[in-house]
Formats: sequence, structure tokens, C-alpha cells
Amino acid sequence: MDQPDTSAADEAVVLAALANGIIPADTRDAGAAAVSAGPRLAEKLAAGVNPALYRSGLAAAAALARTRFGRAVFALDAAQVHQVLEALREQQPAFFRQLRTDVCALYLSDPGVWARIGFPGPSTAQGGYPDFDRPPTREGKG
Repeated sequence: MDQPDTSAADEAVVLAALANGIIPADTRDAGAAAVSAGPRLAEKLAAGVNPALYRSGLAAAAALARTRFGRAVFALDAAQVHQVLEALREQQPAFFRQLRTDVCALYLSDPGVWARIGFPGPSTAQGGYPDFDRPPTREGKG
């Protein structure tokens, strides 16, 4: 198995670049960076969560960035990261799907994100939502 051409310390930076490509910043928030997705994914990787899949994907991302753009993943601009992610989706579909799932799970499990998107939080804290059967309005209430 190929190893990525980044050190363990750089994994968080590379994962952050890829995560920010999955959920980029916009006018509402910093995207994946708002929830520190890169460092949190690196912690999971260091703890042994999906290491073979992630290391294979990181190696592929590094090779793609080097071949197409002549630099490391973390040195790419947003459009170039997007191109790397598109190639990963084709060449490393299992890694791409896992990365996308993990980034989205981190992002959508953050209470700060919930507030920004108008999600009132888990219904179990309130015993369910009384308006579950009514379409949401702009204010988020039925």
C-alpha cells in the first residue's frame, strides 16, 4: 500500500483542505473549518479509525495534486481541491464516500451549525416536535 507523502503532522492540514472542499466556506460560516473537520478526522485516523482506507486516499490525493498541479494538497486553491476531489470520487470511491460521510457527520452534528441552519436540535430533548406533521415555514415552525 502506498503511503502518503505527508508527515503525520501534515495529515490534519491535508484532511482540512479536502474537508473544506467537501463543505466550503460561504457567507454563513467557515464550512468544514467551522467544526475543525481536518484536525478531528486526523485524530480519528491516529486512533485507528479506517486507517488503511484513509491512508490510501491521502496517498492518492497527494499523487493527484503533485501530478496535476505540482504541489501538495494543502497548497492548492479551492478550484484545484475540487478537481482533486472529483478525481478521488472516480479513482478512490470508497475513500471519497467515507471522507464525505465523515465530514458531513462532523458538520451536521455541531450545535452551532444547527443554529445557523435553523435546526432546533434533537427532538428527544423535548419529547418530540409537536409540529412534525406540518410543513416548515421560513421561521422553522409549522
